[in-house]
Amino acid sequence: MILKLIIKNNKKTGKNDLKACIQKNKDFDNEIKQIFQFFKDNIKISAKRRFYNYYKVNSDNPAIMMSLFSTVLDLIPDIYFNSEETKD
Repeated sequence: MILKLIIKNNKKTGKNDLKACIQKNKDFDNEIKQIFQFFKDNIKISAKRRFYNYYKVNSDNPAIMMSLFSTVLDLIPDIYFNSEETKD
């Protein structure tokens, strides 16, 4: 799973734009959609297609973006390592 946090300076407004690109992954699909549902009022989601398919997430509030990004990062050990323990 590929996660990208992109920070760019917007010269028109003088503020920094914070965007997250989250790779679409079938292992995480259910959990990611639940997270998007939780943050739905505060974020904008679009699709981005390249070699890998991404969710492109944007928000006006940088705290919301950091919270969303850290929540997705917390999912990775839960999905990969806890699922391996239950198989054993």
